[in-house]
Amino acid sequence: MTNLSYQIGGCELDCKLMSLKHADNSIKLSSKVFELLMLFIDSPDNVVSRQQAIDNIWLGNEGVGKKGFTNGIWVLRKTFKELGVDDEVFNTLPKLGYQLTLEVQPIEKQVSSGKSRTYTRYGAIAAVTVALILWLSLNHLGTEPPKMKPEADLSRQAKLKVTNYGGVEEHIAVSHDGQRMAMQWRDNSLSGKIYIKELNQADAPLTLISFENNEEASPAWSHSDEKLAYVRIDQQAGCQIRVRNLLDNTDQLIASDCFYIPYKRIVSWSGVDDNQLIYAKKMQDRVALMAYRFDTNLHQQVSFPNKNEIDYAPKWLEGDRQLAFIRERAASNLLSLVLQDGAGLEHELIQNSPSIVDFDYSAREQLFYVNNVDGAAAIISRIRADGSQLAPLAQPGLPSSISLSDNNAMLYVTEHISKEYITQQAYDDGKQLRRISSSSRDMYGKYAKTNDNILFLSNRSALWSIWRNNKVSSKDITHTLGNVGVAAVSPVSTDFAVNIITDTGQTLYIGNMESESYRAIDTQGIEADNLSWSADGNSLYFKGFAKENNGIYKLNVRSGALELITQQQAVYAIEGQDANHLYLSKFDQDGIWHLDRTMDKMTLVTDKLAKYDYGAFYFEQGYLYFLSRDAKRDAVMRIDLAAAEQTPEMVQQFPPDAVRKFFGLSPADGHSFLVTLKLANEADVYGYKLMTK
Repeated sequence: MTNLSYQIGGCELDCKLMSLKHADNSIKLSSKVFELLMLFIDSPDNVVSRQQAIDNIWLGNEGVGKKGFTNGIWVLRKTFKELGVDDEVFNTLPKLGYQLTLEVQPIEKQVSSGKSRTYTRYGAIAAVTVALILWLSLNHLGTEPPKMKPEADLSRQAKLKVTNYGGVEEHIAVSHDGQRMAMQWRDNSLSGKIYIKELNQADAPLTLISFENNEEASPAWSHSDEKLAYVRIDQQAGCQIRVRNLLDNTDQLIASDCFYIPYKRIVSWSGVDDNQLIYAKKMQDRVALMAYRFDTNLHQQVSFPNKNEIDYAPKWLEGDRQLAFIRERAASNLLSLVLQDGAGLEHELIQNSPSIVDFDYSAREQLFYVNNVDGAAAIISRIRADGSQLAPLAQPGLPSSISLSDNNAMLYVTEHISKEYITQQAYDDGKQLRRISSSSRDMYGKYAKTNDNILFLSNRSALWSIWRNNKVSSKDITHTLGNVGVAAVSPVSTDFAVNIITDTGQTLYIGNMESESYRAIDTQGIEADNLSWSADGNSLYFKGFAKENNGIYKLNVRSGALELITQQQAVYAIEGQDANHLYLSKFDQDGIWHLDRTMDKMTLVTDKLAKYDYGAFYFEQGYLYFLSRDAKRDAVMRIDLAAAEQTPEMVQQFPPDAVRKFFGLSPADGHSFLVTLKLANEADVYGYKLMTK
């Protein structure tokens, strides 16, 4: 077997990282530019015509492809020049296209005896896909007797590429007649827009349905396919539910109190007419589903979550007599797929899962298709209303939005191309001091000051595990204990705290990175999430919930003493200069708050921390460090808490949307910080042809 690397004109192309490197310089290529370069490498005499590129990379879309091809040639020339290659990269061949003139040689490293082969990216992807399918098949045939004889595995069905525009195509929704797909398209910008794609006309241009300068997402077709409901985030970060009439191009505001976090589906329509829709509404301490009727202009609550629970992704079934939705427990990793009947009784089809992403329902098959994760593998589960399951569909991409068309017998899925890596960056000069990366997803690094190790979350093994990096190598230290959450490392020892999730539930453990031993911690019936340590290493802070006693807790891991700190909607807390001064982020709110426990006073410090970066801040040497985002950049900022004017100052900046959400920033050795960055952030839509009986 060979490495997926090529030598091109003195530069090295790393196909796993989609980057070109020369000496100490490395430049990341976008997925379309990378595909274009690979097309040159794979083509006879390294010659590619414009039409060949349009057909292979942009799926025949002339408008997008012509511009993309020209831009791709320019980007590749510029990239090689920036890496010090002065030779001409391409020759122009009249009536033929372009020829890559730089010498191309595969870089081979033998890892086993036998005849060597050179694999292109297509062979590599096929190999990974086959391995994943085999693993799923073996896992399915375990020692547990099956509840039922599974039907044919859907992974054998035809898979079609539906979009290939560059950027991220998300929030997909297929019209009821199966002719059109609405989606959010985001291309090199933080603002996503709603577009409509004609599914039966491959060369038809996308139709933009709104021209407002706002983030728009979560489109949903009305029963007649004549209207489109969607979410708009206005300039003041307010969440609006709006309806666009596609016949007369009018736009109507329905509600200004909805709840939105990127990639969550928020709104849908009645299954019987255009008179009613349903959306997720933000309340004081929970998110509930609200129904709106157009004939009466009335809003009525139709789901009833407990405190700190979030209901979203609604879908009416069976003539609006049943309601299916996802329920998330207080921004934790535990989600349930709920089916509610006309009397309001709830039945959980999937209970307390860490990984439900989206779902849709086939009325023809009477079957739920659920995009989720099994271990560390992305799958699409197929579940009946009684909870019984059929064989799943394996997918090689990261799980995201899903939409089903009974008319077309097609299942449409967004598959993300995303890899993360961790880097240690110096405060003073911004120099990269250390990097942890692999062909898998490595994220949320936590620095151990006692031995300079870094713990991080990775799916390199069959599960999401905690790995330890000691500058020489990385090792899985939670092994097969179960899927894990984000670790918190003790500031005074080699201990760390982590939640481990198994089929029986979630358990908090204290582990030791040297001995790899673990002991369960009694949280006294309270589920603990979003962990951090006290400065003395004796206690853990966490967001806990148990019935109505939700809030930030402090647990002494030696004595077992448990203290409720605050119930003011906080989701993550860290110690400041001492145990009487805490800094908190809050549920569904931008900002960081200071809690002075001596005065029992809560004060907003900054509103520049996004609500989905609730764990991306820390206190160090009198400064509060945090992640700030806007359309131009992601920035690590800090505030001198002793200064009279607590004005944020920039420490270092990155490209927009480059830092992974939630826990993307953490402290290191006092002179540097750890940040989780994304190697790629693109998504395309694929279609699976379903079996018809």
